[in-house]
Amino acid sequence: MTTLTREQDVCVLGVEGELNKATVSQFQELVDQCLAQDARDFVVDLLDCTGIDSAGLETLTRLNRTCQEKLGMAKLCNLSESMEKIMEITRLRNELDQCVTLEDALAALK
Repeated sequence: MTTLTREQDVCVLGVEGELNKATVSQFQELVDQCLAQDARDFVVDLLDCTGIDSAGLETLTRLNRTCQEKLGMAKLCNLSESMEKIMEITRLRNELDQCVTLEDALAALK
């Protein structure tokens, strides 16, 4: 499940449980809602994320590309140790900006 909150002009997507083939459609619906309201900056909070598969990783890279096309930014935060390892193994560590905390991610977008 994914939740959506707004911090000023930033859409914060909180992933709870797994971000996988079964859940990416809900994530993408929330992204599309924000984009329809001209959002450019996103934070994906992975504090409560328990796992991710290739569909989830593809969704995060798509979000990042979309933000870049709109001259915005996407940040990931609160990655678990296993999530950091996945980012390293898939070589997405260099492509997807990561912050330690939600506060750090929001500050980086100001």
